[in-house]
Amino acid sequence: MIRIFLDANICLDLLDTTRATSTASVEWYMQHKDNEMIEFYLSGDFITSFYYILTERRKISSQVVVQAIDALTQEINPIYLNHSDFTFGKSSFFDGDFNDFEDLLVLYSAVRSSCEQFLTNDKSLLRLSQFKDLKISDTSA
Repeated sequence: MIRIFLDANICLDLLDTTRATSTASVEWYMQHKDNEMIEFYLSGDFITSFYYILTERRKISSQVVVQAIDALTQEINPIYLNHSDFTFGKSSFFDGDFNDFEDLLVLYSAVRSSCEQFLTNDKSLLRLSQFKDLKISDTSA
């Protein structure tokens, strides 16, 4: 079984197809979503951001947004941050391992969840290419 963690930007592409990167993300996901050898994960902590962005910035009705997030989490398992993610992320941040604290928290939760791959459109994360045992890639991989 391959465990793939989807970054917030990939999930937002799946929820909002007007985004510039959504076509590639949606195509990649549609090609892989029925593969029984893959399990998909996202940070459950992204859910509030999805709701805010889609209702406040995109002006989509709250009922539609909640239904879309519900459908997304039926296929993609939410993993929630815990204190160890914070502790390891804080240590890595102060050690200078990576300068984006929020991303470090998410990366540590993906590692804790035994994910092998982290899919993102974030250029700074893609430059890492690897974090612990986690391969970082985009939808072209």
